[in-house]
Amino acid sequence: MIPIANLDIEWYQYILLAVIAVAVFGSTYLLYPHVIKWMMAKGYIGYDIHKKDRPATAESGGIAFSITIMVGLIFAAIVFPALWQEILIFVITIFLAAVVGWIDDRTQLSSLKKIIFMFVTGLPVFIANLPFINFVDISDPVLPVLGRLQLTIIYPLLIPILIMVMTNTVNMLEGYNGEGSGTTSIALLFMIFASILLGSSQGVIYGVIVFSGLIAFYLFNRYPAKIFPGDTGTLVIGASLALIGIFGSIEVILVLVMLPQIFNSFYVIASVRGFKESHTIKKVDIWLDEEDLIHASEERDAPLTLPRLLVATGPLSEKNLVYHIMGLSVIAGVFSSLTALLMFPFFSPSNLLKIIGVVCISLLIVVLIVVLLPKVLGICLIMAVLLGIAWIFLIIIDRFIVDIPANWFFGGLIGIVILLFWYVITVLYFRQTLRRHQK
Repeated sequence: MIPIANLDIEWYQYILLAVIAVAVFGSTYLLYPHVIKWMMAKGYIGYDIHKKDRPATAESGGIAFSITIMVGLIFAAIVFPALWQEILIFVITIFLAAVVGWIDDRTQLSSLKKIIFMFVTGLPVFIANLPFINFVDISDPVLPVLGRLQLTIIYPLLIPILIMVMTNTVNMLEGYNGEGSGTTSIALLFMIFASILLGSSQGVIYGVIVFSGLIAFYLFNRYPAKIFPGDTGTLVIGASLALIGIFGSIEVILVLVMLPQIFNSFYVIASVRGFKESHTIKKVDIWLDEEDLIHASEERDAPLTLPRLLVATGPLSEKNLVYHIMGLSVIAGVFSSLTALLMFPFFSPSNLLKIIGVVCISLLIVVLIVVLLPKVLGICLIMAVLLGIAWIFLIIIDRFIVDIPANWFFGGLIGIVILLFWYVITVLYFRQTLRRHQK
């Protein structure tokens, strides 16, 4: 991470960044009507399965905002020359993600092939960061309580895995109109805010450009969707989020803003026992009635998903279901902002008023969402409990484990036990909620 203060940004560079963001948004917005028409003419379509009439809808919509984001990043390299090497790797990575996504949209790659291809997509970052190449310099991640970790050897090896995991995580919470693009746009907003608090120049610059393209796509992807992102879009979004987290040194913020997607992925993988493509899973998590209302499946061995959890207390329309998921994304973003307050260099007595202001606004936002979208309350409490457990886990590591490198392995085992405990709590909550609704 290069702190904003160290980048020596002049006032006119901020203006140029705003111009680039507006240009990315405008060009993306103007491009989509033509892309939709072209996709339909070529027969690149998907069927909206959450509507009874299953309308044909243009597919692979991610190709347009992928192009505009890459062009925007290239212009950013001109405005911020100190970042041109990182931006080059950023552009190469999302280009590879777009190619893999486009191939998958056309041929339906198996889960194993997709995982391998996305791992390869993360290799340019890994190679560029090698000590004998040193094309980019990626900082070790920063954790609350522990501060900056010393993972000089381990972390670079984990970077391709992080990109692979994030692309598949975004891909797994996609299927409803505006769901993927809406939740990740919210995640990006909170990543930008946290980057401002923490002084991460890359988090701000890359985040603003990616957000500009993604929010323009959301306007065409929201209910009723005129175009779907396809894997071309979800893989690019996931790779972009991962790269912003890695280059901006805000990995913890990335994980927190993506909690709804991570929850969903963990639930699905645990309930279907492994990585599987959706079309290979025979049981369905929800069902649609004659009025296009979405109900939770009552089959015990049906996949456990975030949408199924939300409609366990009663059916929702597709539009309202997506609003609930986006509400959870806002709450996850609030958790990320509160965590950012306690990370170096923001937390200090001189910033006490800022901290109090952010905390009060954050609590107000959470209360407002729970009042407007009451179905999110149970999952919100589960997220809060998990965050509290994570904080306790970090304190335990700081007190008893951090001074003994070999014990990081045991720390990881404790983390796995916490995740399993969290999954059991979620399953019990879901089954009790479903039984209460049936009565």
